[in-house]
Amino acid sequence: MRMRIDVGLIFGLLIFPSLSIAESAFDYSVSGIVTYSEADEQVKVDGKSASFRAGGAGLRFGAQHDQYGTFYGSFGAGYSPKESASYSGSVLSGPAHGYFYGAGYSYEHDLSLRYKLTFSTDYVAHDITGDLEGEALGLPTVATITSDVSMLDLALALRYSFSRDLHLSFGAGIREWQLDAFADGIIGDSIRATTQVEAGGTDPLYFLSLEFDVMDIPVKASYLRSELSADNSVVVHGLDFKFLLKDL
Repeated sequence: MRMRIDVGLIFGLLIFPSLSIAESAFDYSVSGIVTYSEADEQVKVDGKSASFRAGGAGLRFGAQHDQYGTFYGSFGAGYSPKESASYSGSVLSGPAHGYFYGAGYSYEHDLSLRYKLTFSTDYVAHDITGDLEGEALGLPTVATITSDVSMLDLALALRYSFSRDLHLSFGAGIREWQLDAFADGIIGDSIRATTQVEAGGTDPLYFLSLEFDVMDIPVKASYLRSELSADNSVVVHGLDFKFLLKDL
């Protein structure tokens, strides 16, 4: 029994510093994020259409390890002044609000003093609700639309450092996307109708990012361009901004 206790103590003393080193290798942070994506035209499926527009502002919590890369989760809320969707042969439009959440991972591999190769995967889901108005069958129409938009990106990028505080990245990958829009409303005073649009696919993704400091605050600005192929092919433009709020 004495031997077992001694062995256990020695093992504990040996592993404790290792665990402390492993824990100290993680750097935790909280960042503010602002994101917006919009298709240049409506996504059309089986004669129906829906806008592909999502965005908002929120927080991102990150855990960076010097060996294993960076893991993060995010959430936030947003507002869209103009959403639109097909409804009983007509197009309704109006403001909408919603929230989003996501998670991701990135890993950087040093190629040289200035160049790094970066692999990243990012998932984000938007839940949007709005009350849209317009005309259907020649009658005033009001409908509530719920739209679920999700995007999963896998990308590879080359990062170049001009200086310690200025970095440029450009890359490409694929985006798996899903759109599910459902409208339920009243035509005139008594005619009730529902319309649903579902679409999804996997299409190419391209992006360009710039990292810089503003008043000693690290900022990352990114432009993303992807193509969505439904019954029509649309281009989605996206802008993402991330700025460090606090290291934990």
